[in-house]
Amino acid sequence: MSEEIIIEPIKVQVTIYLGFDDESDKALQTAWNVAKKLLEQKNIWVEIIPVHIWLTDPIGLEIPDLPKILVNGRTAFIGRAPSEEELIDYIMDRLGETPPLRQEGTVFAATYYTGFFEGAAMVD
Repeated sequence: MSEEIIIEPIKVQVTIYLGFDDESDKALQTAWNVAKKLLEQKNIWVEIIPVHIWLTDPIGLEIPDLPKILVNGRTAFIGRAPSEEELIDYIMDRLGETPPLRQEGTVFAATYYTGFFEGAAMVD
């Protein structure tokens, strides 16, 4: 008698605050595509929660830059739709699987003094 082993998928929650614009539509479509890929390839269940923000909605005043994407409650992207690769990398990072380092781009760091406190800026 052989027993069938069932492996439960890892679960991730993606909340997307959406406006009624093309960028929000693109963000939602990207999330659906990523959810399908992660379930098929890595057995990760991505629960997508779309929240439409109306301009007359008081909450909309708190979230001016739409779309806004949260992964497991942490803000991931604001004001733009990420690429599928960016969203997958962010989800994997939140799950503890760091994506491979990207070779393109350069990181510059600078410190500055404003008279009140010292700050740092990093730009890619």
